[in-house]
Parts: sequence; C-alpha cells; structure tokens
Amino acid sequence: MEYWKEELFKTFLVKFPKYYEDSSADYFQSQNLPSKLNKKEQELLNNKINLAELVGCEKKLVLNELLKDKSKDNFTFYLIQTLELDCEVNAFDKTKKTVFIEIAGRYFEQETWISPYLISKLFERGYKIKEEDNQFVLELYKKIRKQNDLDKWATLRFATKLDDKNKFEIAQTHTRELFSILSFKMGKPVHFNFPNLIGVANNAISHYRESGDLILKSIDKFGLTGKINQLDRRKGTFKRKRLEYLENKPIQNKEFEEIAIELFPELK
Repeated sequence: MEYWKEELFKTFLVKFPKYYEDSSADYFQSQNLPSKLNKKEQELLNNKINLAELVGCEKKLVLNELLKDKSKDNFTFYLIQTLELDCEVNAFDKTKKTVFIEIAGRYFEQETWISPYLISKLFERGYKIKEEDNQFVLELYKKIRKQNDLDKWATLRFATKLDDKNKFEIAQTHTRELFSILSFKMGKPVHFNFPNLIGVANNAISHYRESGDLILKSIDKFGLTGKINQLDRRKGTFKRKRLEYLENKPIQNKEFEEIAIELFPELK
C-alpha cells in the first residue's frame, strides 16, 4: 500500500469510530478513503472497522439498528452510500422490520435527510423488496392526509413495484410523467396544483411530448376521454394541443414507456 494510502488508512481507523459516536457533522476526515482502495485493501479495511462490534449487534443487523437511532443519521447515510463498506441490507430485525421499512417510514414522515436516493442505494447494494415491504407501503396509504403524503406514497409504491435500481432511477427522472398518469388513474390531480384534470392533460401534452402517446393512451384507458373533452369544451386548448402534438410528434421514449407499463399494466 502506498504511503499516502497508509496514512489515510490510519486516520480513517481513528476517525470512523469517533464519527459513529458523534455524527453531528456532515463530514469526517479521510471519509473518501474507501473509494480509493483496491478490492484487497477494501477487505482489509472492512475487517479492521468491525461494524458489528462498533454498533453492538449482529453483523447482519447493523443498518437495521442504526436506522432506529436518529442521532446516528449522518453516519448511517454515509454507510449506506459508501458501497465499498460491507453492510447487509436484506435482514429482518426481531420485529420483522426491514431496512426498507425503516427508510420508507421515515421518508413518509418527512424526515429531512431521507430521500429516494437512499432507496436507490439500497437497490445498488442488492436489496430485494419483501412481501412485508409491499404490505407496509399499502398500509401507509391509509395515513395520507395531504398532497405531499400522496406524492411520497406513490414514490414508495413505485419502488416496491419496480424492485430494481435502474428502473427506479428512470422512474425518478420522469416523476412528472408518472404523476400525470397517476392523476388520470385516480381521476384527480396528483402532485400538480391544478383545479381539475384538464390542467394536468394540457400540461402533460405540452411538456412531456416524448411520452405523449402514453399520456393520450392513459387518458383513454382510464376512461377519461369524455371528461377531458367536456372540461375542454369552452376553450378547446387540449384539442388544439393534441392535434399539434399528433402533427409534430417526436420520437417516443420507449425506455420510460416500459417502466410506466410495468407500474400501470393497464397501459399495455
């Protein structure tokens, strides 16, 4: 191991456990070390830090336990996203809770540091959605009280249905298209601050043209063609936008279309 690495390695072994004890800061010295190590050096580092002993639990339950302690949030976030550090993600705790359930619950409750990015990182670490995760998210629907709750619930539902890092990340880059389709499925605006569905339809056909065919298909498949036409009768804006789209249709995003159909099988 090169000298500079050895020095960083020594510093990391001192700073890492201290950061576990007090992770109030966003950063600790030498935290980028793992990404600079080769496979053999990473194995050595993982053996040296001994996460199970540090956290005081079984090795497989390290993340489960950390997520229960909000004072360790920065440490936990660092651990999840630093893929070079070994950490089991698929274990159940004694109450049958998964790591996904812990993250999903806190994300839904609007914890500021929890984001869909962490779910993506779980998938990257090899997480597989469990039946318990599906049931947990379905039960969360009963707790929806405001629009933001519904937005977050839908994101979690997308994650459990896709169960794949790449698919979930594609969905995350097309959330507005997905929320448009979800609006048509639910028969009311979801995510968008429009008074009714004509606003959602006009916005979608104007701005998500690479998914325009899917947008129009979703209006039809969810039985809203008549309602949209009725809402559009006075101004005719959607009729004009739809005609303009059909005459100047861009190449459609087939990659996203596959994801959307997986989430909404009615669109096959």
